[in-house]
Amino acid sequence: MNQTQLVERINQKLAIDTVPDHYCPNGLQVEGDGRLVKKVALAVSIGLEVIEQANHWGAELLVTHHGLFWKHQSQTVTGPMAKKLKALLGTGLASASYHLPLDFHPELGNNIQLAKLLGLTEIRFLAPKGEINSMVMGRPAQSTIEALGAQIEALLGAKPLVLNFGPQKIERLVICSGGAQSGFVPAIALGAQAYLTGEASEYVFGEAKENGVHYLAAGHYKTERLGILALGDWLAQEFKLDCRFFEVENPI
Repeated sequence: MNQTQLVERINQKLAIDTVPDHYCPNGLQVEGDGRLVKKVALAVSIGLEVIEQANHWGAELLVTHHGLFWKHQSQTVTGPMAKKLKALLGTGLASASYHLPLDFHPELGNNIQLAKLLGLTEIRFLAPKGEINSMVMGRPAQSTIEALGAQIEALLGAKPLVLNFGPQKIERLVICSGGAQSGFVPAIALGAQAYLTGEASEYVFGEAKENGVHYLAAGHYKTERLGILALGDWLAQEFKLDCRFFEVENPI
């Protein structure tokens, strides 16, 4: 398959047309030169470093979770944006990105992959706004906040921020990866006793304390590695492609 054909297959797998994403476009963001794809480079976020690594490796397609274009950004192609586009267009490397479709996917998504890594049982998907299953709830293998925090640190490689205000025994953990602070209150309404995401805002302290619910922030980057890794595994198995994940650490 060529670059565009492979991206279309990924679009179908992740059902991007069924997932409203008000932040950015999903799918092909920068068209390549039409080459057949043998090597797929993957990363959490696109950046000049990742593009250069993908080019050096000889990839025909770069797939990331966080892409080039966001609805809030400048509409001019200058500075770092110009450098990234030159590095892509100058080599014919195609670039595709999958944001919310890769967070919420029931098989490859960041949320479900994180739930499986933590050994959750009785897993079910939650649609707090009644539209799309944007969260995962389950019974954690580690039922105390201390043990759960230690497990997250061991598996993700970063010590999470822990707001210890919930019950001694946790039976319902809700997961929503990345910068999902705004999902905390809806998760509480759906029965969360503990909430795991990537980031924290000032107001979640009061919400956690006053509602008696644990809050864990394990890093935006750390909670969103698993989906792109799972997508790479699927591409390798489904299409017999050489897939490589490029790690560009981000402490946030």
